[in-house]
Amino acid sequence: MEMKLGWRNRLGLMIKSHQEESLLTLLIVIIIAISPIFSPDFFTEYNLFNLLRQISYTAIVSIGMLLTILIGGIDLSVGSTMQAVGLSSILLIQNDMPVWLVVIVVLLIGMALGLINGSLIVYGLLQPFIVTLGTKIIIDGLTLVISDGKGVSGNAPDSFLEIGAGHVGSVPIPVIIMFVLIFLGSVVLNRTVFGRQIYAVGSNRLAAHNSGIHVNRIQLLVYMLSGLFAAIAGLLVAARTGAFQPITVGGGAGGMELNAIAAVVVGGASLAGGKGTVGGAFLGALLSGLLFNLLVFLDLNPYIQQFVLGAIVLAAVIFSASKRQKR
Repeated sequence: MEMKLGWRNRLGLMIKSHQEESLLTLLIVIIIAISPIFSPDFFTEYNLFNLLRQISYTAIVSIGMLLTILIGGIDLSVGSTMQAVGLSSILLIQNDMPVWLVVIVVLLIGMALGLINGSLIVYGLLQPFIVTLGTKIIIDGLTLVISDGKGVSGNAPDSFLEIGAGHVGSVPIPVIIMFVLIFLGSVVLNRTVFGRQIYAVGSNRLAAHNSGIHVNRIQLLVYMLSGLFAAIAGLLVAARTGAFQPITVGGGAGGMELNAIAAVVVGGASLAGGKGTVGGAFLGALLSGLLFNLLVFLDLNPYIQQFVLGAIVLAAVIFSASKRQKR
């Protein structure tokens, strides 16, 4: 009897301490349960893995976005970084660079773009919103100039295409990469000194500085990681088709930054910093993906997806604000 009560108490405490994640999980379960009503194809292997593949890009970018939000910042350039990495990888493939070297180079490009953001924010004492919005516009312009605003095909080798379109068994490789990164991100945030320092910087920057934490270094590393995660997603997108498609309004990776922010906020992170989890960000991305999948089955206007996403973010922000007021 005592063991049963103890189990219930622990479960209750876990649900209370992860209220947003628990509610998200419940909502996701409900959507999964009702989806077959609208389409008998929902539980097919093809649809489930395709769904996971679609959310994998957002989920990967969301991990980096979560880190920036945890320290009280934001990164609006992640979608543009994906575009830059996608174009770079195709151009490098066109020039017969070995695939392994292409991967290393484009990941370094992503980290370098993140370092530029971090340096302007830390040493230029500029607002993250303004800095990353500015770099987003610059990167978008450069990719359009280099590509002449047109798609670029790279005659990519199979070893490159395997990264984005390959499978291990029935599981797409991007899905495997997503879960590996979610696991690593959770371990870093919850089990390492670096993770605790990220939360400390976002909770109270001055207190973190006074306790001996090198706040500037943490910020630089976080923005470099945000660039790295965006680069991984951009590489996976480019490697899926072996081609680059330039940003159009609402096309390509355009809007990825908003999808990532939405996933992080819906997952329970506070835009004020210091609060959020990798698991919550994944659940936020999964919820959006499930809703979009459901809307497709319902054959509704695709533009309604943006309306639904906005409504979800607004509801999450209102819910989070109401919780803070109660405290």
